[in-house]
Amino acid sequence: MVQISQTEEDIKISIELNRLVTRKPDVVLLPQYLKFNNPPIFFERHLAQEIDEMASFCRIFKNEARIVLVKKEKGMWPEMFQKLDKEALMQKRLEIADLIVERNKKRDEKALERYDIKRRAEIEKEIKRETAMRDRVKQFQENSVREALVVDVRKEANAAPKPDVLQYPPSSTAANRLATPIMRPPMSSVRGSGRINVSFTTQHKRTTPKRESQVTMEKAYAAAGGPNANVQSPMESLDE
Repeated sequence: MVQISQTEEDIKISIELNRLVTRKPDVVLLPQYLKFNNPPIFFERHLAQEIDEMASFCRIFKNEARIVLVKKEKGMWPEMFQKLDKEALMQKRLEIADLIVERNKKRDEKALERYDIKRRAEIEKEIKRETAMRDRVKQFQENSVREALVVDVRKEANAAPKPDVLQYPPSSTAANRLATPIMRPPMSSVRGSGRINVSFTTQHKRTTPKRESQVTMEKAYAAAGGPNANVQSPMESLDE
């Protein structure tokens, strides 16, 4: 069942759906052509006047499909659809088929162009992001080098100055040392030659005490008539 109504601005077409729509219907809206194909439902009309195909639309509901055709020029149409015979209808269908192919081609080109524009924008955005990241890394490195140089300069400025050992050449130092006068005490006069004579009036002898292990040997030797027979051992003389 199809219901059609019009106002000065648009034409409303309601197509009853006797079953649940399981796939997307084939809807074609051209300036003077309308087609709704959702097997087993097929609705096709050639319009008497032109419509704004970009502003027109189709809505699919649970039990109906609602098509709104926005008129290009406001006003009531005496006849909404053309009445064509079979041959004219076949000729119109061929023309519409070529027109649909051309329109789909343009639509695909526009879609591809939009995709290229979107892709180009994404690439430019990524390039800008990577460039900004490299700039931040470069700026960070430059700041790090600058801070390191400032720290080194501050350390050198705060460090105590060390005496310069090589401030004067070695020859100048040696010359200064040789130029210093050396004060020495005067030397005494040399003594004349002479001779010293030493004489001893008495001869002194002292017997070296023997070890305890040799006392018996010495006594046996003295008893045999050897020299120093009457000499007592140091230990015996000490006991007396």
